Amino acid sequence: MKKVTFSSGQTIFKAGDAADGLYIVGSGRIGVFFPSNSTHNEPDIVLEKTQILGEMGVIDTASRMATARAIEDCTLVFVSRSEFDKKLEDTDPVVRGVLAILSSRLRDVQRRR
Repeated sequence: MKKVTFSSGQTIFKAGDAADGLYIVGSGRIGVFFPSNSTHNEPDIVLEKTQILGEMGVIDTASRMATARAIEDCTLVFVSRSEFDKKLEDTDPVVRGVLAILSSRLRDVQRRR
């Protein structure tokens, strides 16, 4: 895990990027923009301190389904896919299965938007 900073307006990741890890918001606010948001002026979701973004990309191998951009200067904790996998490998297989199903269902819902 490592601390990373982003300036207001800076893109954290884009829809279609390979998912290399997840982020935990330490400070600031992050806007999440789904592909159906054609203007990208107002975020579909705003994430704040302690919230997580990019989590679906470490649960499955699909690319990012949204774009994340700093709304204000922010500090995030980055957890790489390999770090997440190490944490997950000791987890009960049922829990891993539930995570995979939830991720798949969320992606299906987003595709229908």
